[in-house]
Amino acid sequence: MVRIAKKTILPLLVFFSFVLLISCDQEKKPTKSSSTGTPSEIIVVSENNLWKSSAGDSVRALFAGPVPGLPQPEPFYKLIQVKEDEFGRLLKLHRNVFIITIDSSRQTPLAELRRDIWATPQRVVKISAATVEGIKESFESRKEEILNLYDNAEIERLQKLYGKSRNKQSVERVGKKFGISLDVPADYYLASEKDNFIWIRRETNLESQGILIYSYPYTDTAAFKSERIKSIRNQFTQLYVPGPSDSSYMIVADEFVQPIHRTINLKNQNATEIRGLWEVKKDFMGGPFVSYTFVDERKNMVITLDGYVYAPGIPKLALLKQVQSILLSFNYIDNQ
Repeated sequence: MVRIAKKTILPLLVFFSFVLLISCDQEKKPTKSSSTGTPSEIIVVSENNLWKSSAGDSVRALFAGPVPGLPQPEPFYKLIQVKEDEFGRLLKLHRNVFIITIDSSRQTPLAELRRDIWATPQRVVKISAATVEGIKESFESRKEEILNLYDNAEIERLQKLYGKSRNKQSVERVGKKFGISLDVPADYYLASEKDNFIWIRRETNLESQGILIYSYPYTDTAAFKSERIKSIRNQFTQLYVPGPSDSSYMIVADEFVQPIHRTINLKNQNATEIRGLWEVKKDFMGGPFVSYTFVDERKNMVITLDGYVYAPGIPKLALLKQVQSILLSFNYIDNQ
C-alpha cells in the first residue's frame, strides 16, 4: 500500500478544493451567448410568399406602423426579413426574433412567446398554423401582447444599463421628497427643486431629455382623467419649467393633436399613461412626452412621473424610450 506523508496532505486538499471551486464557478456561468442587434430592430423569419401575404401585411402594419405621440412618423420597429434557411447561428443571437411558418400538420394555430432560446437577453415569438389566414388570426388576437413583450424587453435592457451608474444627488432628493426610488443615470443633473416638484435634465449639443416629478393631494378619481392630468401638468410647467426667452414656459401642445391616454398596471396599481406633445409658449421649441400618474396611498397623494425629449431634426423614439425606462424604474421606498 502506498502511504502519503502527512505534510503532503494539506497541499493536496488545497489543490483539490481549488479545482472544485473552479468547476462549480464554470457551472454557474451562462452557457448562452449574449444577444446582438440594435435597439428597436426585429429579425423576421418567414418564407418570401408568406411575408408577401396578408399575414405579412398584418405584421408590418403593427411593427412598422407609426408610434403615436411623436411629432414625426417613426415606426415601432425596423423589420429585417430572412428566409428559414438563412436563419443561421449568427442571426439566432439577435435580441428580438419573430418567426411565422406554415405547418400543414397543425390543426389549430399556435403562438409561442418565449425568452432566451438561443441567447440572453432575448425575446422570441413563433406563430405557426396550417394556413396563412390562421397565422393572421393568431397574430391579430395577440398582437398587443406581442408588442408589449418586445417593448418591455427594450425597457428592461435600458434599466439594467442605467442601474449601473446613477446620479446620487438626484436619487436622494427624489427619495426624500416623494418617498420613491428612481434610477436616474449619472449624466442627468438636478435642475430645479420646489415644493412637491423636481426637474432633472440631461443636455447635449444635439438633444435634451428631462424628467419632471410632481405631487398633489388626492381628492377624487378625476385625478386619473386625462384632462385633469393635462391641466395640472400645465400648472407645474408654467411655474417651474421656463423656456429660453423671457416669460416663456412649457405647456402641453394640444391645439391640433390631442394626447393619447390609457390605463395600465404600474407596480400592482392603476395608473394613467399619457403620450403627447409639448411646446414652449412664446418661443419655438417642442417635442414628445410620456407621463405616468398614480396615487401614493401611503400619503394620499397623486404622483406624476413625466419624461420629455427635445431633439430638433433627429429621430426621437429612442430618446423617448430612454426617459420612459427611467420613469418605469420607480419603486416605493419602505417606511416612507
